[in-house]
Amino acid sequence: MKTKILLLSVFFLSILVFSSCSNNGSSTNSTTPTSSDVAATQTVDNSVDDVSVIADDQYEVHDGTATGKLATTGYTSIFANVTNGVSISTVGTTTATRVITLAFGTTVGTAITPFVFRGRNLRGQIVLTWSIGTTFPKTMTITYNNFYINDNKLDGTTTWKREMVGSGTSLHPKTTFTATNMTLTTKAGVYTRNGDRVREMTAGFLTRTDPTDNVFSTYGTFTTTHPNGNVFTTFIDPTTPLIHKTACDLLAIPSPFPVQGVLKLTKNTHFATIDYGSGTCDNLAMLSIDGGVATQITLGK
Repeated sequence: MKTKILLLSVFFLSILVFSSCSNNGSSTNSTTPTSSDVAATQTVDNSVDDVSVIADDQYEVHDGTATGKLATTGYTSIFANVTNGVSISTVGTTTATRVITLAFGTTVGTAITPFVFRGRNLRGQIVLTWSIGTTFPKTMTITYNNFYINDNKLDGTTTWKREMVGSGTSLHPKTTFTATNMTLTTKAGVYTRNGDRVREMTAGFLTRTDPTDNVFSTYGTFTTTHPNGNVFTTFIDPTTPLIHKTACDLLAIPSPFPVQGVLKLTKNTHFATIDYGSGTCDNLAMLSIDGGVATQITLGK
């Protein structure tokens, strides 16, 4: 993959918190999904998204040549120019297994200053482990050690799988992030995530020195159990995936949101649909409940 910067947009869903909702807003007992339900569910999506970006980055740094990337262009880590707030260790790595530990945050006395990543505060450790070799698909396990995103604690073990699809100029990576009883503990309680999220780099893989043409498609099905026991199913159809453009993150005022695609959030027999537009870099989307009249919403970090 290409040279990235910390504001890299990815695969995966950015946090979609509506201006009327809190990051830690608990879900309601209504039979119909509300904007608060959507915001709370997608706070978990944000955590998956950030970890997916980090996993992709570290795989490329250490074993990227096995993915078919052009040797003449190389790859620069999103942490390459970071001088403070992130330490990366390879302790535990053998000839057969690679172990990468990323520690976020700076400790001064008893105070910890989080590391700001894509507009969010990270502290604690992420540990990535995978087998060294060229056989695909490549699988990585991801574990967490007192790891927090915006003071929300992430726990559990998740799995990352890398495939290469296409050939020649169409060659590109496709990664699947699988969460099995992954939990995010917030002020509102514990959210539990299960399911798969696919992130496919549909443009820009062979031009790594220019991140402005990076385009990612994200799709999949996953469930989120809220603290009150409500279970929400999120579905992103591969025919209408969420589209992310790195160019939107490089604007003077970054817009790290999907620019296109449809997300459907279901609770019991009711559902909310979010349509992200037709490709414009902005923080707007259209929300409808049970197929009713759509209203414009503003997305927040």
